[in-house]
Amino acid sequence: MSVVGRTYASAMSLAAGVARVASRLPGAPEGWRGLRDRLGELSRDQQAIAKGAPALWIHAASVGELTAVRPLVGQLRTRFPGRACIVSTLTRTGLALAQSMPEAHVAMLLPLDAPGIVDGVLQTFRVESFLFTETEIWPVWLATLARDGVPTFMVSGRVSERSAARAPFLRGLYREALADVVCCMQTEADAARIVALGADPVRVHVAGSLKFDAAPTAPSADVERLARTLEAAGRRAVVAGSTHDGEEAIVFDAYDRVVRGHRDLVLVVAPRHPERLDAVAALIERRGFALRRYSELVLADAAPLPPGPLVVLLDVVGPLAQCYALGVVAFVGGSLVPVGGHNVLEPARAARPIVVGPHTANARDVVERLLAVRGGVRVDSADALAWTLDHLLARPEEATAMGRRALGLAQTGQGAVERHMKIIAARLMREQFARDGEP
Repeated sequence: MSVVGRTYASAMSLAAGVARVASRLPGAPEGWRGLRDRLGELSRDQQAIAKGAPALWIHAASVGELTAVRPLVGQLRTRFPGRACIVSTLTRTGLALAQSMPEAHVAMLLPLDAPGIVDGVLQTFRVESFLFTETEIWPVWLATLARDGVPTFMVSGRVSERSAARAPFLRGLYREALADVVCCMQTEADAARIVALGADPVRVHVAGSLKFDAAPTAPSADVERLARTLEAAGRRAVVAGSTHDGEEAIVFDAYDRVVRGHRDLVLVVAPRHPERLDAVAALIERRGFALRRYSELVLADAAPLPPGPLVVLLDVVGPLAQCYALGVVAFVGGSLVPVGGHNVLEPARAARPIVVGPHTANARDVVERLLAVRGGVRVDSADALAWTLDHLLARPEEATAMGRRALGLAQTGQGAVERHMKIIAARLMREQFARDGEP
């Protein structure tokens, strides 16, 4: 291991030790206590599963990545039966989704990237293969998996320009971490960047984004109930999804202007982080809009809605992708503030015209293609957002045509799961033959 690698591992070991002590202190902040779940301590049920079948481990940062990788996980479980399926993530919302996935035998937060913790977890589970999504490069995990000969795959891989700019400083660390990783990247640009970070070019492939292949889901009973409520009230909706701190204020400014000319308009807003729901609710009330929470509205069919400006706060994790279909226009957040943007394919699959802000580096390729086919519009201010919404609301035929073009883009990008499967299955079959002498 290089000096940089040893320094990183030592720093993570120190951080894990501090976290272990601090998480048990009386009166420790909730964030510190939450670190207990990332110290590699398994429940009895998890330990029982760990002692059984060999395991397929899938790691995804949060809800969006987990949703995208599910079709691939399903195909892997069919192709390689008899494996326990471990699903890890980094967020509480992601963990809640993982726990609800029928594909997962074990759902957990990814243990900290510290040698003692990683060694302990991998000695407990019989990990046969490890898949991680997008940009989740954890050097100790990957180096330990390589040491143990576990086939490891980066799936739907993505490297931002910002990460690529740090390549001269990180190359030594990442070259060791990525030495044995098969990298299935989203685009040619991502492939070039992961090589610049130190990946072996022979192991790098362009396989596309798994988000294109995410299976569309039928509306849940709750979403259908909300649709009936809006229809009964004669209201149209704009859906603002995955919004961040500072972004809701801009969206509310735009809505305040647009609703004066479109009195039937309702704004559905879905903050990216559930812990911000109360703060967003308070902001809605300070702006003088009527507030209804999604969880309350879906309790009764066609519940009456108050007249005038109304904001529906999506306070439940999971239904955003389905809720995009409720709107006549979709705004995808994390883009009016410098976050990098979120998944525009969810509203595209709902055939809705899409509005984004200037900050879309995390989805640059897809957004550029969306704008090129005129399935979306980029804005940079509350004024521009208000003008765009007013324009599309006043011209429903144009909005419908934009939505169809967005849907066409989502459909043309499909096939990533099949491309990933060919690459992953070929490697796993070689490993199985080398181990068991059987294809």
